[in-house]
Amino acid sequence: MAKTTKEVLSIQEKLKQELAGLKERVDPPTGFTISTKGKTFTLPDGSQNDGPMSCIILDWVTANIYFAGIYNPNDIKPPVCFSISAIPAGMVPSEKSPKKQHANCKECPKNEYGSGTGKGKACKNSRRLLIVPANADENTQPWIINVSPTGLKHYDKYVNSLADIGKHPIEIITEISFDASEAYPSLRFKGQAAHDNLSVLWALKEQGQPILYQEPNVEDKAA
Repeated sequence: MAKTTKEVLSIQEKLKQELAGLKERVDPPTGFTISTKGKTFTLPDGSQNDGPMSCIILDWVTANIYFAGIYNPNDIKPPVCFSISAIPAGMVPSEKSPKKQHANCKECPKNEYGSGTGKGKACKNSRRLLIVPANADENTQPWIINVSPTGLKHYDKYVNSLADIGKHPIEIITEISFDASEAYPSLRFKGQAAHDNLSVLWALKEQGQPILYQEPNVEDKAA
């Protein structure tokens, strides 16, 4: 028997009441990484926005990660070779890499242009940024956001521009946005303003080092 309009409205009102406490009925999201899939910032708490996003870059590392075979989103394998370092020059595979591809990253065939799809590299090079919101306080949990290969030169140019005026990114509020002209999520960076919260941010930088340098889980090693 079809519900009357009055009954449907009553159900909708009850749904609104339940919706207020819906998130309390499930476990909160976990992890520290901001997703940029679909050119949308999806924060670790599940909230989303299209940016720009105002934040403070506490620190960063370079991550070179190589996955064997063809990427399958329904059967994601762990990487077989990877390296994480604060200094891009002189990077070598981690001792935990299941199958090291070369003695060092610079001379590795998988790290050459054209070794991957099209003109790209088989080994994915990225900058892993440790960030917090612009209004961070001592209780703020630092997050990770990854700069893909198409955004590397833009991030490096931004850091160099700050260094030229004697500034570290931790001293500046940075605006991170997506390049509207790119089909895939490609990050761009712009300095907004200085701040006076350096002591708190330095403590957060030190707190975030374990997640910044966290290596991939390779317990289920790819064949």
